[in-house]
Amino acid sequence: MSDRPNGLDRLLGYVSAHLPDESKNEPKRLTPEEIDRVRTELSNDLLAFAELMTPVFDHADGIRADLVRRRWSPQAAEQIALIWLVNTVQSIFGARA
Repeated sequence: MSDRPNGLDRLLGYVSAHLPDESKNEPKRLTPEEIDRVRTELSNDLLAFAELMTPVFDHADGIRADLVRRRWSPQAAEQIALIWLVNTVQSIFGARA
């Protein structure tokens, strides 16, 4: 087994802004306190992201339900709602970039 940084080390490194030096075989090891802090920050950020995205997902569900109520097939309604959702999410993140 290699001592190079694994996926978790890299993820925690990116999140905590402590990137391991890939030219060395010695990854930076986070202390338990740093790991707890990074996990807390990541959890809080994911919760905030989910809260911000909830209205978008709810609207896509509303589009699907409205189309089904108008006698569209459930498969077609799902496909249209999915296309709307993908385009909306792309435009949200495209606007921030």
